[in-house]
Amino acid sequence: MSDTPSRRKFFFTGLAMSGAPGLAAPRKQATLRYRTLGKTGLRVTELGCGSEAVSDYTVLERAADLGINFFDTARAYEGGNNERVVKAALGARRKSVIISSRSYGKDARTIREHLDESLKEIGTDYLDIWYIGSKDSPEEVTDAMLEVQLAAQKAGKIRFRGFSTHRLNRMLPFITTKGRFDVIQIPYNFAIGTRRDPQKMDGTNLENCLADLKRAGIGVVAMKVMAGGYRTRTPDDPLYSLYQRPNAHAAALRWALRDDRIQTTSVRMSDHERLEENVHALASPFSEDDRKTLAAHIEDIKPLYCRMCGACDGACPNGLPVSDLARYAMYAQGYGEFDMGYRRYSELPEELRSVRCSDCAKCAVQCPNGVQVQAQLNLAQHLFS
Repeated sequence: MSDTPSRRKFFFTGLAMSGAPGLAAPRKQATLRYRTLGKTGLRVTELGCGSEAVSDYTVLERAADLGINFFDTARAYEGGNNERVVKAALGARRKSVIISSRSYGKDARTIREHLDESLKEIGTDYLDIWYIGSKDSPEEVTDAMLEVQLAAQKAGKIRFRGFSTHRLNRMLPFITTKGRFDVIQIPYNFAIGTRRDPQKMDGTNLENCLADLKRAGIGVVAMKVMAGGYRTRTPDDPLYSLYQRPNAHAAALRWALRDDRIQTTSVRMSDHERLEENVHALASPFSEDDRKTLAAHIEDIKPLYCRMCGACDGACPNGLPVSDLARYAMYAQGYGEFDMGYRRYSELPEELRSVRCSDCAKCAVQCPNGVQVQAQLNLAQHLFS
């Protein structure tokens, strides 16, 4: 029997039906809630669909059927093919969903071209949000790039201007003043956490940053919500039981959404199983049991997960971008997305790709959060070189 979209929808609907004979006890049904995305006025579901690893368009169709209305993609995702998946899934319901995309381009001409390509591939006249993506220092964003984004908004190609960064603490003054952005996408998860020390702006202190963004009326989208995932290992892997800690995935999502200064999330929805798991995670609020689960899980992933705090910036004598390389390893090791890590690694200059951390007797980088830096960088170099 063919596995058609309609048959798959029927299957998942059947699993959720209460009282269905011969099936396991039904899960508690989740109600998707909405929040207003800053001053944009957009009413977005708390659970947003990050489509980066999605190749099956029926996953996005099913997400929309379940009520998710926020879908996040990028020109670079899946080598440019992901936007076509978004078109196949959402083209017929374009007016009822909110679609964001982004360019990782490094100059005004490139991002302008990327925007036009995105509109064509998604099959739409406009994007609800268009990000200047993954910029971690003000020097990476030129006035000409900002002018391209503003001109696109005035021309109706985009409704709202977005910006994504892994270093909110470093970029906050730029975002709230010169940038004049409507929506920001940032890493936010239980491992990064928040601290209330206003003098310690080290990347883990998001408390004041979130307060400033709220005062400015800038909408906030959380990414990296699962803190690296680390749930794709097979049962024959000796680390399987460690990184498959029960309920950690659902608890991580509930943790991020306990703070209403986060209006929505871009959560990986690579297949139907993860989609359904994410939706059902919202059937319950964040609890004390969740807190205990995540406290233990933080210890599990401590040697692996880079908090992107910036403490290692400039510490490598060979000039390696340590946190970036650790993140690329995480894509493969945690999320099981080798291609994603490989593409990012391949964009590094050749002189950096030729460095081998195994040549150093001792790593000069000491992570304050306990990441085994040399091991993670060795992994990235072994996987992607």
